[in-house]
Amino acid sequence: MPFLSVAEVKHMLDAKEDFVLIDAHPLEEFNLAFIAGARHFGFQSKHSGYWEQDVAMPNPLTPDDFRKVLGPDTGKKIVIYCGFTQCGRSHNAATWTKKLGYTNVYRMPGGISAWMDAGYAYKSNLKD
Repeated sequence: MPFLSVAEVKHMLDAKEDFVLIDAHPLEEFNLAFIAGARHFGFQSKHSGYWEQDVAMPNPLTPDDFRKVLGPDTGKKIVIYCGFTQCGRSHNAATWTKKLGYTNVYRMPGGISAWMDAGYAYKSNLKD
């Protein structure tokens, strides 16, 4: 999968580029910190090749549920991130995205950790 840097993704967001941003964390980690505009769909760190084992969602969801999050345009740019450089969740999500027929798929190495380290704003669903 090709990579986009944190700075490139920030530029795309600032330019209001039309793309899908996916956060591949489990829900509890997504709620801690996520990039504004990101859509959530949680994946496991290790890719097994079996949907039921690779998805990290509270309720069993199907590939069609993931397609709804990704949208109908299989050629639209999709950027997927997770927690940090060694996190496998974005790779797992990107692999499934490609398996589902999407062709313009990128990963953002460093994930939310690199985003925050760069000093970029982020959202949280947790109340103070």
